This record gives sequence, structure tokens and C-alpha cells, in this order.
Amino acid sequence: MDSCFFRFLAPELADALAGVRFDTVYGPAPGFWTFAFTPPVSPTAALQGCRFLLLRAHSQHGALLLSPEKPVNPPSPPAKAMWLRKRLRGRKVTGFRQDWPRRRLALELTSGECGWLLLSMEEDPVVLERLPDGFGDAPGWPGADDALADPACPRSLRRALEKEDPEDRDALLSRFLKGSAAGFYTGRGPKGPEGPLPWPAWRESERFGAALEAALAHGRGAVFEALAPKAEDPKRLNVRRDKRLETLEKDRKRLQALESQHAYGEALAANLSALEPRAKIGPLTLEHPEHGPMEIPMDPALTVLENMERFFRKAAKGRRGQQHVERLRAQAERGELPPPRPRGPQAAPEPERKGRVRDADLHRFRSSDGFVILRGRNSAANHRLVTEVASPFDIWLHAEGGPGAHVLIKRDHPGQHIPERTLLEAAAIAGLASWQTGDAKARVMYAPAGEVRKIKGAALGRVRLDSAASVVVAMDPEVEDRLRISS
Repeated sequence: MDSCFFRFLAPELADALAGVRFDTVYGPAPGFWTFAFTPPVSPTAALQGCRFLLLRAHSQHGALLLSPEKPVNPPSPPAKAMWLRKRLRGRKVTGFRQDWPRRRLALELTSGECGWLLLSMEEDPVVLERLPDGFGDAPGWPGADDALADPACPRSLRRALEKEDPEDRDALLSRFLKGSAAGFYTGRGPKGPEGPLPWPAWRESERFGAALEAALAHGRGAVFEALAPKAEDPKRLNVRRDKRLETLEKDRKRLQALESQHAYGEALAANLSALEPRAKIGPLTLEHPEHGPMEIPMDPALTVLENMERFFRKAAKGRRGQQHVERLRAQAERGELPPPRPRGPQAAPEPERKGRVRDADLHRFRSSDGFVILRGRNSAANHRLVTEVASPFDIWLHAEGGPGAHVLIKRDHPGQHIPERTLLEAAAIAGLASWQTGDAKARVMYAPAGEVRKIKGAALGRVRLDSAASVVVAMDPEVEDRLRISS
């Protein structure tokens, strides 16, 4: 995006964003940024209902535009996007300053940490307390000859001046510096699509009445087409498909083994009158009504009733999982595969800090709204999740009426709103790791983590709380795979 065009785009964009409130920030790919805000803006009929500000930071292909739709985002947002979310969410745009020669726009924000959001065509966005020295300094060329003699004169302005008759050059420069343009043009140059510019530069050019409209037309290629996945090599695609099918076959056999435990539960149920339901005993040989004598692998730490319920829960989980695997298998056979994992060096793990629960102790998820959800893997992790990891304003969840894992929804500050979708996803994650896992629905209680207290002298993970709300949620096993953060 040319600096001469940016001279006109920046004020139009700032006027359209005046008074809007930032909701969140996404990072679709390195150098690409999406800012979501409310309410939508409609500065022209062509930009009806835009609620996304898209930025591509690139020295040659940079773009800044309002869009009614956003690019597809990765499952886990980058750290910089989370950093920006904390500093922008809920804040309004109250003013702006532009630095068009360097293609930079600064949006002034309502009170909060740092007062400016700096958007640049060449660098990732940043929130600053004050703008850099010299920000907004524009060249003051007295005439066209001075501009042409200045090495800092943008190439597009230089070409436009050189194409004009010498007696008309000063008038063109004066109109440009005053912010006056007859339109904004895109077209096809010797090297392909070029523009937009505040003057026609090719024989065949498409004219737009507003800079924002030209930016949207240009940005569809600069952003959406650039983010479109590249066609994968057919041989590599076949290898990935075969590996995917092999993995799914292993999952199917494992889930079939779980489903087969339904017979153990049936054998226990058929012989329950001859057994002591509350007794804790080892393996048994029982008569199954259809399959005859059967060895039952009892867990001696559980009662007969608890073993029977455990077999039925595992069988139900196996049946649900097989339906999920069959759906994934059909997708794989059609060539619909998950995106390949990125190659290259991985980021070094963050050093473990004192008082921090190890990653191995936790299941980690990210909700559809971007909130981190943590679930303890065992009683010790549940205990540390409540006593060490939780902030008082985090949201704690636990299955109601029986044993289960502790779950946390992490919040950045006490006033941060938890969307209903995130609450239901966290409740499902809690229910799937509880005594209700085999049911179609689960009732899960939730409360601020500051109201949850450990019980002195009680077993790890046992807590008390004064009051809690509850929610009933459908038990969807796919929610774990969909939201899980890879460790």
C-alpha cells in the first residue's frame, strides 16, 4: 500500500473508527492482524456492516482496511495477539494522528494501559504510552521541483509529477499536500495488479470514490488471497492421508475395547443379587446371560457398584468415540485432512517458576472465545490448581454431586466478561472428567475461584464453598479434541 494513498486512507479510517470499542485481536499468520470491534461501521454503502480492521505488515505488500469478514484464525492465538487483547479489549477510539510518509497511523484510546495503538505498514502493531519523536512530521515542499529533488519523495508521487506538464506540476503537488483527490485508482501495471493510488497511473484503471473502498478492493488480494492455503503436493497428501487413516484405525480398536466392557457391566448387573454391592473385591468369574462364564477385571479400590458403573461409562465413551472416529475416517478418505504441523525450530519451553503447576499436571484448552481453560489430571493437580494457580477472579467449575476434576477459566481482571459459549465449553470439559461422563448431560457448578477453599486435613482436591451457580450442559466428547492446546 503506497504512502501517497495512505495520506488519504488514514484520516478516512480514523473517522470511521471514532467511538468504536475494541473487542479482541487475532493473529491469522505472522505479519497479519485482525482487530474486532463494535459497533460495525458503515461509512459508505460499499462498506456496510464492517466490524473488522485488517492489517498486513509487509514492506511491499502491506495493507490496512475495514472488512465485513475476518480471515480464518489458528486454534491458538500467538502471544502477541494475547498481549494486545489485554491492552485493547473494551477501549474506545477517541482520536488519531497520522505519519503518512512512513505509512503509520496512531489511534488514541480511552484511559487504560498506554494511550495509543500504533499501526504500521511495515511492523506489527503495538500499544504505546507516547508516540515516537518526529511522528507525523510531513514534508513541506514549496514546489514540485523541491519534491523531485528530495530523495525522500515517494516513488509514485515522483512518477505522477514527471508525467504532468511542467506548468501543472505545482498544482498537482498542492492538491496532494492539502488532501484533495479526484478519486482512488487500482489497475494492472507491467508487473501485475498495482495500487491503489490517488491518481490514475495506467490506461485501464478502476476508480473508487473513497479510499476505504479502494483499500477493501486491494486488501482482498493482499490479505485473504495471501492467507489462502497453498495446494499441497499430491504425494505428500497421500502420505498424510494414509498416516491419518492408520491412526484412526488404532483409535477405533481402542474404542472398541472400551465398548466391549459393556458386557462386564451386564455380567455384574445380572449377578448383583448374589454379590455385596458395597464390597471391594478383586477379579471375579461370573456367568453372563448370553456369553457364558466371563472373567471380570474388577478394580479392588472400587466397590462392586462403582466397578459396574465404571464399565458402563467406559462402554458409553467407546460408542461415542467410535462415531467421532467414523466421521473423521470419512473426511480423511475424501482428502479432508487437518493442516500439517508447521516445520522448523519450536519455541523454547518457558522455564518453570516456583509455585507453578507443571504442564504435565494439567489438561490445557482454549475456548472458542480465546479464554484459557485448565483442568487437573489428578487430585494433586486439582489441589494445586485451586491453591496455587487460581486467581480470586478466575472461574472455578466442578461436576455437581460426585467426584470429578477441578476446572478453571482464566481471566485477566475481575471485570472481564465470560461469554456463555466459553462457560458451556468449560462445563463440558469438567463434566467429561467426572462421574457424569457416561451421561448425555451433566450438571456442573461454578463460582469465582476466590470463594473456593481447601478443607484443612481433608484429602487433596477436597474443597468447600459458600455458594455456587450451576449449569446443565450436553456431554460432547469432541469439545476436548477441538479446544485442546497441544503440549
